Amino acid sequence: MPRALRACAEAFAYFTVIPMGRFAAGPAPDAYALSYLPLVGAVVGAIAGTVGFAAFALVHVSWAFALAWALAIGLTGAIHVDGFLDSCDGLLVTASPQRRLEIMNDPRHGTFAVVGMAILTALWLLVLAPVAPARLPLLLAWSGATARLAAMTNAWIFPYARQGAPTNAFATRPSIALAALSLVLVEVLAWYLSPPALAIAPVAIGCAILAGKWAARRLGGGLTGDVYGAIVVVLEVALIAAAGALVS
Repeated sequence: MPRALRACAEAFAYFTVIPMGRFAAGPAPDAYALSYLPLVGAVVGAIAGTVGFAAFALVHVSWAFALAWALAIGLTGAIHVDGFLDSCDGLLVTASPQRRLEIMNDPRHGTFAVVGMAILTALWLLVLAPVAPARLPLLLAWSGATARLAAMTNAWIFPYARQGAPTNAFATRPSIALAALSLVLVEVLAWYLSPPALAIAPVAIGCAILAGKWAARRLGGGLTGDVYGAIVVVLEVALIAAAGALVS
């Protein structure tokens, strides 16, 4: 199998629960496979949004947005949400950088995680509720791809925070060529969503870098996979809210 297809399959196998055959039991992705993360986000969002729209169109459920939201999280195995929970516990506590890293590595979740998830869920559903069901597939595909591209930008700026990267994903940098193609994908989706949304991706990237800089200071100069996950989910909520303001 060509390297590009293999890397793409590895990204889907690691970042989603979509069956990928022999890749499902494979190792964590390297930096090249990580470069396909925006595509993963677009596909997950499109599937979740399509199911939500289909539920509304076929059986007229009024909570189609909630179904799409739950499916978008479920399709990823909640990997980014888990990163958000760990980041809430580790980044918000008053402690040394090393202690914060230890807390983030603990599978148990504390008060900051519970409160953070409650607030995030309320905001997530609040910004999704007004969205017309027919727009869910495009909106979630765009927000999923854009959030992941923006978060991934930090991989070129900040080192891995822990001693020794656990996977090759943090040993080298993602592919610039694939990042450029991802930006094209994001902007094409933005154009069909609403032409003014073309300006949102650069702003999202800037916000992701600022968030990465703040987190890196809290963790002694680097980032972890949990931080990337946290940036993804927070940006998705912000992007959906921004798109709603543009379209309305």
